[in-house]
Amino acid sequence: MRKELDEIQEIEAYLHHNIRGVSLLMFRARLATSAVLREKVEQQRRIHRIINWAGRETRRNQLNEIHHKLMREPSFYHSITSIFK
Repeated sequence: MRKELDEIQEIEAYLHHNIRGVSLLMFRARLATSAVLREKVEQQRRIHRIINWAGRETRRNQLNEIHHKLMREPSFYHSITSIFK
């Protein structure tokens, strides 16, 4: 189990560009020779994309909720709509 966690940490470091020097060269060599490692890196990239998408969706929902609350406030609504008249 510990080896798997170490590998995940190493993949994360690679994806976040936190590996440098000899460690980066060694990881790239392993990546070039291991289809399994390449697949794990690709899976981790997919996970990052999903997490980023979910985060954007959450933020979008939060902003919409704030917008709706503000637009229900009469003084704010009047101030905003008067700008565009």
